[in-house]
Amino acid sequence: MASASPPLGLSPPFKKSRIGCSPSVFPASGFEVIDPNLLVEEERLPTYDRTNYYPMRIGDIVDGHYQVVAKLGYGGSSTVWLARDLNKERLYRALKVHVHNAPYYHELSVYEHLKKPIQQEIDDKDTHPGRDHVRQLDDVFMIDGPHGQHAVFVMVPLGMSLATMQTGQQTGAFQPIFVTQALSQALLGLALLHSADLIHTDLHADNLLIALTDESILSTIEESEITKPSPRKQIGGDTTIHVSQYVFGGAGPLTISDLGQARIGRTQTDKAMPIQYRAPEVILGMPWGTPVDMWSAGMLVWTLLEPKSLFHVYDMASPELNDAHHLAAMTSLLGPPPKEFRDRSEESSKYWDEQGNWQGPVPLPPKTSLADLVTTLQGEQKALFVDLLECLLTWLPEGRLTADQTYFHPWLRGDDENGDQES
Repeated sequence: MASASPPLGLSPPFKKSRIGCSPSVFPASGFEVIDPNLLVEEERLPTYDRTNYYPMRIGDIVDGHYQVVAKLGYGGSSTVWLARDLNKERLYRALKVHVHNAPYYHELSVYEHLKKPIQQEIDDKDTHPGRDHVRQLDDVFMIDGPHGQHAVFVMVPLGMSLATMQTGQQTGAFQPIFVTQALSQALLGLALLHSADLIHTDLHADNLLIALTDESILSTIEESEITKPSPRKQIGGDTTIHVSQYVFGGAGPLTISDLGQARIGRTQTDKAMPIQYRAPEVILGMPWGTPVDMWSAGMLVWTLLEPKSLFHVYDMASPELNDAHHLAAMTSLLGPPPKEFRDRSEESSKYWDEQGNWQGPVPLPPKTSLADLVTTLQGEQKALFVDLLECLLTWLPEGRLTADQTYFHPWLRGDDENGDQES
């Protein structure tokens, strides 16, 4: 029976390729067997359903020429695996294997949209510098699982995330010079996305990965799975839950990853963003656009530089009360929103009266300021940092700096004028 044409250049699931080099042989024993009663990796996720995930095993060969050599990570809609391309000597790729019921077409459409040249590239006849800082999609294919088909995204492997790296910092935060470099690179990526009419909506330290400059790190991971295989858990006869390996090292560009929550178009109206990073216009159901990513940039730079969170989640059991706590904390920190902002949503009357006074269902925290909360900087550097935050964490979206404008802020570009930013 003839199969339907795959969407957006999707490789057909029956594609087979000639194997050009021998696959590795992985041990069937010698690894730690995890107690079946313990929850491991993706099993810990609140929405986990084993039947949705493809039962990948280290050593499997998929699409005819990718041999899976290690597990790299997991999430609510996919697992990520390191694979060696047997058609190309020592070439490694990351395989993002979606759950069979994942709406992967949206993410695929975002990657396809991103491939198109933006107007600046057409005008300048040159590649936008942000392309080095946004993850690209190499290929897509399908594999058949016991409960349905799974889309597999093929990408260049990346190193650890900033969030993972931050857990190894003694103070729980990075040095200022590192933060300025990281934010500068993230802003280049955001500038590209925004020029392409894409809104990421999910910018945080977990989704910023450091690119690799030496693939020998990946060879070491493969060899480790052969000589000292990672722990795993067996469920029945058809599912193995492998423990992920971190890709330590990497000195390449910081790369914005995970475009699954990105939106195409300049104006959106649905709910988006992780709760703790959510911009006020999204909380209040207003139309929103690229400025939500700039709010995220402000939250990101705070998270990287300061050991304590700026806003806290107070009530996960009640989204409505949590929104109230969130908006109350914003009001305490930023002052009441201007009437121009409040008038954009009928929801505003739940939280502020006509004069902008707080009347929400939760108490207003004691008034504070960004300057009072900064602990890692002093003097001129602290003043410049607070100024940057005040340009990003503003009620009015149109009042926030763009990615391009933020890139040239004195706190990021002021090294020569202001001296060592580690002072």
